[in-house]
Amino acid sequence: MNKMTTLGGLFAAVALSACGGSGDDAAPPPAKPPATVVSGAEGLWTGQTPDAIAMSVQGVVLENGEAWNIVSAVDGTVVGFSQGNIQASAPDAITGSGRYLNVVDQAHLTDRKIESVSYFGRYAVRDSIQVTASNGWKYSGNYGVRYEQPAAVSELLGTYVGTGIGNQVSAPLISLSVTTGGLVSTTSYPGCSVRGTLVPRASGRNVFDLPMTFDGTTCPVANGSVVNQVVLYNNTSRSILIMGQSASKEQTFIYTGLKS
Repeated sequence: MNKMTTLGGLFAAVALSACGGSGDDAAPPPAKPPATVVSGAEGLWTGQTPDAIAMSVQGVVLENGEAWNIVSAVDGTVVGFSQGNIQASAPDAITGSGRYLNVVDQAHLTDRKIESVSYFGRYAVRDSIQVTASNGWKYSGNYGVRYEQPAAVSELLGTYVGTGIGNQVSAPLISLSVTTGGLVSTTSYPGCSVRGTLVPRASGRNVFDLPMTFDGTTCPVANGSVVNQVVLYNNTSRSILIMGQSASKEQTFIYTGLKS
């Protein structure tokens, strides 16, 4: 199996960086919030694979140890999704396990399967992380300070165009709308009603919860499915990342889009 299909449960995320000016008069970057606001490997992480054809890894480690991540090609195409849990095994070490869903090969469905993966690694709080998967693959990522900023539903209001992936089936040019109150809907699946409401997580981090209900025989997941999503938004690139699974983990839906 290609290395890009064996990343399961690795950490990463949408991260922002900012600096200003140039030369000797350049202003210093803004100070980070106090380190006590997060602990362990919690946070947004972003990085790339070390392969010759580098893959981008984006996702989040939540305050409860859940890890949600996607793996994307250079052109932004999602090639994999993982969800798992991590535990701190030492002040700077982690272990964990997860499930990886390969969505890279649209032509060969037999290669697109769910794989169980374990991993271990080291981290520096709010700085960096290095992970080795159970197959020997390695990944390094950097922390995104935006994780610590207040979550605001108002930032996400608007219409997005992107790609939806349900149970390994990709559908390009999906239009998704976020309206007042955080209501989420899409008209891109004729014969399918998709609805949900965005709410900031109770942790106060810059992450949103989104239970989405899919009703209809043409939906990207089974009719009547409720998929519990984690939502990340980057207000600089105006991009949204939605990742989720049903309680049974039998139904998966991923969405990546840009605000139009």
